[in-house]
Amino acid sequence: MCFFKINGSSVQTLLFCFFSTAVMAGIACGKKNSAYEQPGIPDPVDTSSSKPALSGRLVYHSYSCYDCNNSKLFLYNFKTNSNTVLSKSWNIKNPMNAHFSPDGKKIVFMGITPGTDQWDVFIWTIGDTAQPVNLTATLTNSRNEDPKFSADGLSIIFKSKGKLTRMDTLGNITAQYIVPHKEASMPYFAGNDQYILYAAEENDISSIYSYHIADGAVKTLYSASGIYAYYPIAITDSSFIFTRWYAATNEHDQLYIGYLNAKTPLALAFNESTGDYSDAYPANAQYIFLSSTRAGSKGGYDLYIADITNGSIWTLGDYNAYINTSGNELGVCYHE
Repeated sequence: MCFFKINGSSVQTLLFCFFSTAVMAGIACGKKNSAYEQPGIPDPVDTSSSKPALSGRLVYHSYSCYDCNNSKLFLYNFKTNSNTVLSKSWNIKNPMNAHFSPDGKKIVFMGITPGTDQWDVFIWTIGDTAQPVNLTATLTNSRNEDPKFSADGLSIIFKSKGKLTRMDTLGNITAQYIVPHKEASMPYFAGNDQYILYAAEENDISSIYSYHIADGAVKTLYSASGIYAYYPIAITDSSFIFTRWYAATNEHDQLYIGYLNAKTPLALAFNESTGDYSDAYPANAQYIFLSSTRAGSKGGYDLYIADITNGSIWTLGDYNAYINTSGNELGVCYHE
């Protein structure tokens, strides 16, 4: 059972898996729905003159269309202003949804093993001339997707045949977590590795859940009638960012801050009703990266950085003119 948004967002993992996509992550000006508008937050602005100063690295993928199967992984360095195609010489089809190790030395990502049409999880040391290592090669007849490192860097959580699966960095399976859902997608460690955030579908609606590793307790963190929610990414030990539809009658992606104690999520100020904002990843406590189809984008989805406190937003084209293209840039991850 897979779910999938035709115009693509990195909903792709959940998208690949639910009604078979980032979630992996846009909008022209439109009237805001007052039910989601946050009081006291000014209208978002878009200016390159005051863009955030950053010195870390960004990994993301780009493809011309969801069904084109031509995704490439890129690494952008803010300090040197260099943008590199990582996957240029890799014997891997459709690499996407990469995630940095805590020390920034490695990435894990999903891709298709040539000749098998199977999604696998790969690990690669940044700068290595060797091919990435397939960590799930022995898990045949399976969809192995959505890999994310633990905070201590010793484990990788991913989805295998719809199950929350944990392995070490050598590919040895160390645990599989049982949840009351047929398919659990987009897992992400949270709360200093005490919890796993994930998205799952119930009654044709996707919601956000947490799994407490110590006792197996599952908590619903966000669920709303008729509204899909997915792609949870931890920001702090108590909060996360996620994507959800604007409304049951409007399937445009919007970004929200959610909380592990399940208190009411906070809608971010740049959300609008006429486009998509999705696939977010924190840069720091103030800024997030995201993918959007907002007015002025070069293609389908472009990469942006936004201030979560006031809604200010900047295209990453303000940093390097070659980051955003006529294709779709999604699945961003940042390491300082």
